[in-house]
Amino acid sequence: MSILILNAVSHADCPYDELLGDLGEELILLTDRRYVDGYPRQKYAYIEAFDSYDVNSNVELRAIELYETYQYHTVIALKEMDILRAASIRDWFDLQGQRTDSAEQYRDKVRMKEVAGDNGIPVTKFRRIHSSFDLIQFVKEYEFPVVIKPVLGRGSTGTCVLEDKTALSQFIEKGVPLEIAVEKFVEGEVYHVDGIVQEGKLEFISASKYYDAPLHFHTTSYQGAYLLTPTSRIAERLVEMTKKLLASLATPDFTTFHAEWFHTPDDQIILVEIASRTGGGRIAQMNEHAFGANLLEASLRLQCGKSVPVPSLEKQKHPDILAAWMILPPHKGTLRSLPTGQPPDFVVEYKSVGKIGQNYNDPVSQVDHIASFVVEGENEEILQERAQAAYEWFHQSTTWD
Repeated sequence: MSILILNAVSHADCPYDELLGDLGEELILLTDRRYVDGYPRQKYAYIEAFDSYDVNSNVELRAIELYETYQYHTVIALKEMDILRAASIRDWFDLQGQRTDSAEQYRDKVRMKEVAGDNGIPVTKFRRIHSSFDLIQFVKEYEFPVVIKPVLGRGSTGTCVLEDKTALSQFIEKGVPLEIAVEKFVEGEVYHVDGIVQEGKLEFISASKYYDAPLHFHTTSYQGAYLLTPTSRIAERLVEMTKKLLASLATPDFTTFHAEWFHTPDDQIILVEIASRTGGGRIAQMNEHAFGANLLEASLRLQCGKSVPVPSLEKQKHPDILAAWMILPPHKGTLRSLPTGQPPDFVVEYKSVGKIGQNYNDPVSQVDHIASFVVEGENEEILQERAQAAYEWFHQSTTWD
């Protein structure tokens, strides 16, 4: 018996051989070439690497060909670009797990909002764009500003705000890209809600507030979020809205999820989007520290149809400590130094992935980073202060050309 893994993360971030070792299954790994060297080949039945992994359809071709040899019964996908791939492979061989209809509802941002809106979930005005006429007509109807995003986008890559006619003209100058959507810009703070569904039941859920909107990753010093006090009014509203959204969509019986919401100045909660996967950054580590819920490991085992332990309802409502996560993006230039000492005591996880002497460009995605932190604190105010303090500790010892 074997498991097919579609992989676009490093071994350090997800050691499948360790996390799934107790299942006694052969592991077949199809991976982005950038990460292949970190995986111990002796612990995998088969490993194959691909250039241009995100768009390389040879991944699907090899998955089909390898089935004849390995007869895998499960397909694992952790990253957004692999969700539909994995679902299509499951369809092809009639395997357990999330199928294409469910995957499309969680990946296609237009279809997602259509289903959500039809079920009473507040969504902004939106439209799938097929030509410049569609975009121009939308602007005439709803005025600037508007947000352009790929229908199957991830990590804010390819997302931009058009503030006025000049920005619109510049955007359409080279033609309108395929598979994009336009939305009316929503003013407000952004939150994320994460959790676990198993055997068709919501078993764990937590609500967090972003320090700044993910769309601003180009202009902020760090990206991240802090857990809300679970019994606060805003946390309870976000949880209830997410429960309603999960019930509206074709939610898999076994999955983790990551939902994002706007909270507007006039106190509305409006859907940004939802994904049938564990959120990026250090969301999994933040929740593990506060609640003991390992969302990354849960995602792997849930996709194998295995149940996972979850915190008690009492723990979910009243954790002993709250936590926050943050990632620090690179600057354009050459990295010359990094901190050598220990971070402040309230930092419970610190990872530096920047390489001294390497040239970097500005981030192209909200998850591009050279370092990350998880910090703990007794309340939301302390978490905000400690995130800033962790950033300043890192910034003071980091230099760029």
